[in-house]
Amino acid sequence: MKTNISLLLSFACLLLTACKTDDVTMEETIISDPLIINEVLYDPSNVALDGDANGDGKYSQEQDEFIEFVNTTDKALDVSGYKIFDATGLTSNVPVHVFPAGSIIQSRKALVVFGGGTPTGNFGGAVVQTSTTGNLSLNNEVDFITVTDAAGVTVATFDIGPLSNNPNEAFTRNPDVTGGFVQHSSLGSSLFSPGKKNNGSNF
Repeated sequence: MKTNISLLLSFACLLLTACKTDDVTMEETIISDPLIINEVLYDPSNVALDGDANGDGKYSQEQDEFIEFVNTTDKALDVSGYKIFDATGLTSNVPVHVFPAGSIIQSRKALVVFGGGTPTGNFGGAVVQTSTTGNLSLNNEVDFITVTDAAGVTVATFDIGPLSNNPNEAFTRNPDVTGGFVQHSSLGSSLFSPGKKNNGSNF
């Protein structure tokens, strides 16, 4: 009888261990926020070419605005059909940008959407797009960015309101991907780093 009880206890322990292992595995596969907004330039500097974020040799308040996204997962992320709205566009259901077919962000890599212009440079190897409307329409004071997936589900947001102090530079996460937003120049001399980490290195 003791032997049978011992065997039963051992078997129960094995089952518990297996269940615990399965729980851990499930938790590890659950990914929150696969796509995150890592950097936003809604107010490019108008001093000479300090605000030329897209690198085309011209300053444009509308064209040099950008939003940098990062795929936080271990797999390529297809964002085809995703949409970006500013606050006004969300109300009227008119996006400022629709990600075209074939918009793929590789694992732990970035995608940058500029307001317009002719982005020039490698931008850390990031996927680079320009707004399908020619303007991201980001206000310098109160505005709200909403990103929806192809099914219309909200997947990322950015509230300009609390950060609206006309900084003439980008707001970036520090540390990248996981941190809160800070003014870019507080981390060094650069005013922005589209497609790259805030220290200028590649993702």
